[in-house]
Amino acid sequence: MNANEPDRGEQLARRRELLVQRSGQLRREVVEQLQVVEPALMWADRLQDAWRWLRANPLAVAGAALTVAVWRPRRSLALALKVWSAWRLLQRARSVGSAASRRLGPAR
Repeated sequence: MNANEPDRGEQLARRRELLVQRSGQLRREVVEQLQVVEPALMWADRLQDAWRWLRANPLAVAGAALTVAVWRPRRSLALALKVWSAWRLLQRARSVGSAASRRLGPAR
């Protein structure tokens, strides 16, 4: 080994230092790039929180639906029929899609 050449430990320490600096730089770049989508992610978090609340408080949801049904029975019935029709359409589309995928076989 030459006296001017750094030993293996020094080389590894220097390499590690460079990698840590590079990692910090990449983290900062990711943070900057994610600031563009931050508003959308915040809305997604709000929707997720609302969904959790609705699932945790079914009586509150049922009470609100009952109140609207009492105050606006015709609108409530019309809305209920639309929701039910949309649900049936979704179920039909799912069954058609699964039947088609069975006929086509496994994806390659």
